[in-house]
Amino acid sequence: MMEVNTIRQMATPWSGGRGLTTGLMLTEVYQDVWTGRLLLSMGIPTKMDIPPQVIYQLQFDHLFGYRVLEGADVLDYMDDDDFGSDSQIQLITPSRFLIWFHQQSKGLHLDEDIQHYRIASWDYCVDVLAAQDPLVKRKKE
Repeated sequence: MMEVNTIRQMATPWSGGRGLTTGLMLTEVYQDVWTGRLLLSMGIPTKMDIPPQVIYQLQFDHLFGYRVLEGADVLDYMDDDDFGSDSQIQLITPSRFLIWFHQQSKGLHLDEDIQHYRIASWDYCVDVLAAQDPLVKRKKE
């Protein structure tokens, strides 16, 4: 049996995500292990059998960890009030994922200002622990 986690998480829209197109779908998660860079590509679905054209990329440079969950799995994992947000990129505070990370790393990074970013689309959810805001890149049409 899984124990109930008593930490109540709050999701607030990340200010850097204001003005982004809504209804984005995650199309690719790419990690360059050499540089430590994580790129999340997002686009708008147009047809069922064609991958969405990438509109935005989120680039995380100072990465501590991330996880990718499928949408159906995320529903059970998130608190009910996490879904009321108008932004697909959110900051989670307090963060169960960040607490778990500090436990795993034995507090080695407690003095760093690590934020928990959640990038949610209808099919996937990516949680990212990073010490710097992601760079939002708009792809050329």
